[in-house]
Amino acid sequence: MSGAGARRADPVPTGRRRAVLASGLLLVAASTAFRVWQLHGAWFFFDDFYFIQRALDGPLTWTYLVKPYNGHLMPAGALVTWLNAHADPMSFTYPAVEIIVCFALTGLAMLRLVLRLFGARWAVLVPLTIFLFSPMLIPATIWWAAAVNQIPMMLAIIMALSSFVAYLRRPRWTSLAATFAWMVVGLLFVERTLVGFAVLWLVALLYFTAGTFPDRLRQLWTRYRGAVVTQVVVVVAYLAAYVPFALNFDAGSVRSKPLFGVLRELAGTAFPIGAVGGPVDWKVSGVTQSEVHPSQLLLALSWIVLLVVVVASAMTRRHGLRAWLIPVVGLLANAALISVSRAIYFGSAIALDYRFQTESALTLSLAVGLAFLSVPGAAQSAEPRPSATWSITTPSWAVSAMIGYLVLATASTASYPLRNLTDTSPERYYDNVAASMRAEPDAQLMNLTVPDWLWAPLAYPTNTYRSMFPMLSPGPSVSTTVTDQGRIVDDSGTFRPIQFTPARAQLTHVGPDGCFGTARRTTSRFSLDGPVLGPEWFLRLRYAASEDSTATIGIGDREVDVPLEKGGHTLVTPAPGAYSSITIRVQSGVACLERLEIGEVSPGR
Repeated sequence: MSGAGARRADPVPTGRRRAVLASGLLLVAASTAFRVWQLHGAWFFFDDFYFIQRALDGPLTWTYLVKPYNGHLMPAGALVTWLNAHADPMSFTYPAVEIIVCFALTGLAMLRLVLRLFGARWAVLVPLTIFLFSPMLIPATIWWAAAVNQIPMMLAIIMALSSFVAYLRRPRWTSLAATFAWMVVGLLFVERTLVGFAVLWLVALLYFTAGTFPDRLRQLWTRYRGAVVTQVVVVVAYLAAYVPFALNFDAGSVRSKPLFGVLRELAGTAFPIGAVGGPVDWKVSGVTQSEVHPSQLLLALSWIVLLVVVVASAMTRRHGLRAWLIPVVGLLANAALISVSRAIYFGSAIALDYRFQTESALTLSLAVGLAFLSVPGAAQSAEPRPSATWSITTPSWAVSAMIGYLVLATASTASYPLRNLTDTSPERYYDNVAASMRAEPDAQLMNLTVPDWLWAPLAYPTNTYRSMFPMLSPGPSVSTTVTDQGRIVDDSGTFRPIQFTPARAQLTHVGPDGCFGTARRTTSRFSLDGPVLGPEWFLRLRYAASEDSTATIGIGDREVDVPLEKGGHTLVTPAPGAYSSITIRVQSGVACLERLEIGEVSPGR
């Protein structure tokens, strides 16, 4: 029906209401079990280790909570991570339980929303199913770094929209307060909750007003002025804190970045394939990007299916086509955000990772419901066209479509990369480190970096043993310089002796006393038999010291202090830089320098 008048809901038989509610609850329970299965075998991954490091680094303070991370302001997520890390930093049980509980609550919230929007009718189970089993939710329900922010964000947006629909039907301050309270909760977890405001007001503009666009704006202001003013205050206050404090990219850079490339990947590939339950196949790009990698046939079929659904909503429903503005606006918003942030560094292909459009699981579900179902109390909503002679909304079509969707969604989830880690399993790596610690409790590790697939090289020094192993509590002994029986960790997490491959050596020959030089309290310089250039070099020094002391070694433009132990020993220490000679002095005593070499280190046997 058209016009400004509100539509009254038809009475719903109690028996049907209870049956629909029971079926919805069964779907939520089934999808929660589905997500439990999805989490089986999952563990901490990549950014998670930095989050744990930060949590273990000190007491719970306001500075810790509000410290931004890659443009994200996430005090509530930081709090939850701190609590988990201080309970047991190596246990994934706490995060897993929190993910499942939060997902179950989100599922219940989605059930509440579709019932509130459309009433207790069997058709609401279709958008509910699309949301609950959506592959677009996989990263946010398996990877803690995404889950700790995005699942609470989804819960907050859904609960806010449910309260907002109640407010639009009957403006009351209680509903309005609940709406913005939930949005504030979402903002405490992640700033991307701001996208939810667009969803709220699109529903209001498209379904609770009528007439031309200026007419609709006037109606929003006339009827819902309190909501408009409250949103402006909340958003302005949040941005006033976020922009100067956490924003770490230049919005103007979008002009020179692949906005259309991001749109192509986000809206042209990832969204349609996810809308039908795909992609089935994935590829891993740059360690952390689990990107959709569908076959061309399946991608083409997904576009056909999506096009058929959109055309059907236009041809068989009055006011049906407008529903698709909701996912379109969401995609445009996320494309803009990706283009001015991550795409600057990683290119447009990053948009193929679903963690950058988690909201699409909600906007797609809303669009499917709003495109075909009437909304009680709305000024305008979808209603059948009397002239339509065909339909895709019959029970047989809906059930068949949902079965196909669930089959593809299950296959997509089963093949998701984070469920199938083998040689690059962080859990296996840490298990091996712990086993090596038990086998060699006195081992001293040289402070090197963990494999690139465990944590990013660009995050140095947080990717070193000294930062990555304290969560084993107590972690192994780690030192920049090791003497005699030092160890390093191979890519499997096993302690290995240091294998040193020399490339340069002292130019001075060894004398009859077995020394090529003597280190004293005054500085001595020793030339090498060739120049050294680069970051991955190490110095190995064999010496005999008269007493325990400390040697200061000049390597290029820096000096390092290393311990000398009484007697004959061999030490190894990092020696990056550009240089062709080494200086040495000792604080006390003397040391016979027997052999000095520059070379590379690797795990031995």
